[in-house]
Amino acid sequence: MDDTGPPRLPISLIVVSDYLSADGDGELRQSIEAYLHDKAGVPAEIIVMLPAGSNFSYSASSVVVITHDSDESSQLKDAALPYCHQPLIAVVEADCLPQPGWMAMLHKALDENPTAEAVSGRTSYGDGSMMKRVMSLLDRGFIECRDRHGKVIHVSSNGAIYRRALLERYRFQPGQGPFVSAHIRQDLMNEDGIEMAVDPRAVSIHAYEGLGFIWDVRRNKGFQFALMKLRKRSDRSRLGLAVSAVMASFRENHRTVRSVGDQFCRPADWPLLWLMMLAVRVPEFFGALAAGDPAAFKASTRYR
Repeated sequence: MDDTGPPRLPISLIVVSDYLSADGDGELRQSIEAYLHDKAGVPAEIIVMLPAGSNFSYSASSVVVITHDSDESSQLKDAALPYCHQPLIAVVEADCLPQPGWMAMLHKALDENPTAEAVSGRTSYGDGSMMKRVMSLLDRGFIECRDRHGKVIHVSSNGAIYRRALLERYRFQPGQGPFVSAHIRQDLMNEDGIEMAVDPRAVSIHAYEGLGFIWDVRRNKGFQFALMKLRKRSDRSRLGLAVSAVMASFRENHRTVRSVGDQFCRPADWPLLWLMMLAVRVPEFFGALAAGDPAAFKASTRYR
C-alpha cells in the first residue's frame, strides 16, 4: 500500500464461505474488494481459505487464495491461521459485506481495550424492510447481549477481530457444523473468563435470501441447541429434546429482545417481531428433531 492510500492496519483478514449461495464467487469477490478499498483502513493481508477443488482466483498483492481438504467453514478458519503474519486476526464470511470503516472501528476498539481478547461488530440484514430488521434482531442480535453482570458473553463467528493467541488456543471442533462448533468454542471461552467486547457501530450486512433462508437459519439453530443439550445428557427422548431445544432458543431470543430490541427495531416493527418470535420455532423444532442424524442434516442445509 503506498503512502497516499488508506492506512494499513496490523491485521490478517481470514475470509471463508459458510453458506452455499447461488453466486458464491461473485459474493466473495465483492467482499474482498470492500475490505481492500475501505478508506478508513485496510488489512495488511487477506487469506481466502476455500475447500479443496475450488477454482476461485483474485489478483492483488495482499490477497492469498488457499484451499484446504475440508468443506467445513469452521475448519477452514482454523486452517488459515498458519498463513497469518499479523498480531491481530479478523475472521469474516463472504456473505457479510462490511460497511465503510468496519475494520478500522474494531481495530480502534480493541486498541483502546487492552484486556479484551476479541471485539465483534454488528451483523445485520440491513434496515430496508420490517422483516429484515426483525430477523436481524432474532438471528444476529444475541452477539450484543451481556450477562447480568454486564459482561459481553459472545464473539461473532462472521465478523470479529481477535488477538492471535486467542484463536490459537481455542480451535473449532471438527464435524459439528458452523453453529454447533461456534457454540462449543464460545462456552469454553466463557468458562475460562475470556474478556470480549462489541462495537455495534461497526456494521456488516449479511446476505438475505428471503423465507427459505430464514427457514434454513432457524433449522440450524434448533439443531444447534439440541446437540448442545445432548452433550450434557444423551438419554433424552427425541420429542423431549426438540421441545427443550426450542425453548432454549426462545429464551435466548427473549433476552436479546429485552437487551437490544430497540436498537434493531422501530416501534412499528414490534407486532411482526412477536409474530416471528413464535413462527421461527417451527423450523427450529424440525432442526432439533434431526439431531440424531447429523450427516443427514448436513446434507439438507446450505450451511457448511
